[in-house]
Amino acid sequence: MHEQFWHQKWEKDEIGFHEGEVNRFLYDYFNVLKLAAGARVFVPLCGKTRDIAWLLDKGMKVVGVELSEHAIKQLFAELNLEPKCRELS
Repeated sequence: MHEQFWHQKWEKDEIGFHEGEVNRFLYDYFNVLKLAAGARVFVPLCGKTRDIAWLLDKGMKVVGVELSEHAIKQLFAELNLEPKCRELS
């Protein structure tokens, strides 16, 4: 699929793949990782997943990567946070 496909999905709010709840596997298996408070967790293709808020509540430092700026703006608005963005080349 081309990136424009995903940009259009986010712009039109056609995100049926987006779950409205925290992924149940986080509840079931997160403690198995035995991460220290403040550990960095990478969330690829994060969209506006509720998992990020859950991880932040657990004291994790979250690094998310997402193609859609629209999704990220929604995520930070929902979290009531200011993003720290960097472009990598």
